[in-house]
Amino acid sequence: MRVQSGFAVVVFLAAAVLSMKTGWDLAHRAGLFPSWFVPCFVAGLAVLLGCAAWVTSQIWQVRGSARPATGSLATAVWLLLPLSFICTSAVHQLCPFRPDVVEAWRSVGPVLRFNFTLTLVGFLAVAALGLLYRSGRRGLALVGLMVLALALLVPNDDCPNPFNEWWLATIGASPLMFVPNLYASLFALAALLGVRPRWSVAALAATCFATLLLGLGHMTRVIW
Repeated sequence: MRVQSGFAVVVFLAAAVLSMKTGWDLAHRAGLFPSWFVPCFVAGLAVLLGCAAWVTSQIWQVRGSARPATGSLATAVWLLLPLSFICTSAVHQLCPFRPDVVEAWRSVGPVLRFNFTLTLVGFLAVAALGLLYRSGRRGLALVGLMVLALALLVPNDDCPNPFNEWWLATIGASPLMFVPNLYASLFALAALLGVRPRWSVAALAATCFATLLLGLGHMTRVIW
């Protein structure tokens, strides 16, 4: 599991850098949100970063002895991972997981079309990796999960909002949308490698729930 552990460190570092950049940007744009949002978001981000740092260090420590999990725990992880993409899609009104996706597709530009495609590809990819894991090729499935997490960082969102403002001005698109999925992948990897498995599954589920709440806050215009 040494390869998977190495990838986990890279995924964590990418998520951490992007998260801290986001916290910094929002702290300077707090007036664009309800007064409670930015302090709560930054505090939640700090907790998430701390948990991810700890779990990544534990993954690294067991890199030479870990054996991928099986049974109901593994099933829970591979069910939550596809769900994480549905939760993330809430920031774009659950596209492409909605009945009128064709109409939504026609109403947006090429960058968001790419975003919708990437969301669906990520959903299908983790489902396929789950099947690969269950077939017995567990090490390969876990490497695939980490590679997928890094692939999701390609800039894919051009929605003009305070999260994306710096990225749009700098490179024309933002890589932030799937950062929650990076954290979800880290917690999933930890659970599957036996690192506090119940805690790691709970952290994975909590990440999905928090991401869904953020998306619903945007859908209802409560946050932005």
